Amino acid sequence: MRSVLDPKRFYKKENAKAKPPEFSQVGTVIEGPTDYFSFRIPKKQRKQTLAEEILEAEKQDGRFKRQYEEVQKKKTSGKKGDYQKRMQKRYGRNYKK
Repeated sequence: MRSVLDPKRFYKKENAKAKPPEFSQVGTVIEGPTDYFSFRIPKKQRKQTLAEEILEAEKQDGRFKRQYEEVQKKKTSGKKGDYQKRMQKRYGRNYKK
């Protein structure tokens, strides 16, 4: 499901035989003195969880909404409603359902 978050990013294929890492670390990123204004994220924009970050990114670019609309468009094409819309365009007011 990583491709849903960022389709441009490449990930290595996961090997099912490989063991997950034995140890992991959790910490806080501390900016260096040279990164003060150029690369740091202001406290107002920092989020507590990954889910909050994803939702905020969605508000900015609207990619999930756009993808949903594309899927719905594909699903409804060719059905009764789509046919009626095309006939309405073709024949105008004279088209009877």
